[in-house]
Amino acid sequence: MADTHQSDEKLTALEVACDTEVSGCVFRMRTEVDNRDRLLEITRDHVSEQHGTEYSLEEINDRHVTEVEV
Repeated sequence: MADTHQSDEKLTALEVACDTEVSGCVFRMRTEVDNRDRLLEITRDHVSEQHGTEYSLEEINDRHVTEVEV
């Protein structure tokens, strides 16, 4: 029989969002913590292509990535 109870261990993920009123863009992505590099790359490409703004991966990580409980 499968064990269906949830553990008390909290799981976390990384989240980044682009909510710009000017462009009407609502971009939100959440991923596992170990996918941080891919999350940063996708976000950088999105902002560059859709908004014409260049950010370094470090800037995105420092300013826009948050850790959330899942």
